[in-house]
Amino acid sequence: MGKIIKVREVGNPVLNKISEEVDITNINNDILDIIDDLKATLEDGVGLGIAAPQIGISKRIIVVGAKKENVRYNDAEDIPLTAMINPKWEKSANDTDIQFEACLSVPSIAGKVERFKKINLQYYNEQGEKIEREIHGFFARLIQHECDHLDGFTLLNRVTDKAGFATKENRKKYNL
Repeated sequence: MGKIIKVREVGNPVLNKISEEVDITNINNDILDIIDDLKATLEDGVGLGIAAPQIGISKRIIVVGAKKENVRYNDAEDIPLTAMINPKWEKSANDTDIQFEACLSVPSIAGKVERFKKINLQYYNEQGEKIEREIHGFFARLIQHECDHLDGFTLLNRVTDKAGFATKENRKKYNL
C-alpha cells in the first residue's frame, strides 16, 4: 500500500527538471514503491494522472486512471489505473484540438492547451514489459500532459493565448 504524498505545485524546482530514465532491467522495490505512492496519491485526489516529479521524484514514471463519468471531455473513455515507466509518445496524425486542462500542480487555474488527437505510445509496465499502442482523444491528451511533467513543463508552459486561462470555478460556472 502506497503513501499519499503532498503534490508539488508550480514554483517547486523539481517541476522544471527533465526527469531521469528508469533502468528497465532493474525495476526494484524502490521503483515499485514510487509507483505505489503515485497510485495512492492519485486515488486520494481529484486528478486523472500524476507524474513522479509531482511528488518530488525526478524519475520518468507516470500513473493514469479515469472513470468516464468523472471526466469533462466529450471523447473520454474509462482508463484503468496504469503505471507507465519511461513513457514516450509521438504524433500519429497532425490533427490537434484545443481544450481546457487542469493540473494537480496548478491548483486553481485551468488553461487552454493544444494537443495532438492521436499518438503512438510506448512505455514499460511494472514487470518491465514493453507496451506499444496507438491512443486517441482524451487518453492521448492525458498522456501528453503527464509526459510534459517528465520534461519539466506544466500546462502554464503550453498555453499560447493570453486569454486561455480560467479559474476552475469560472470554468464550471460558464461551462468552459
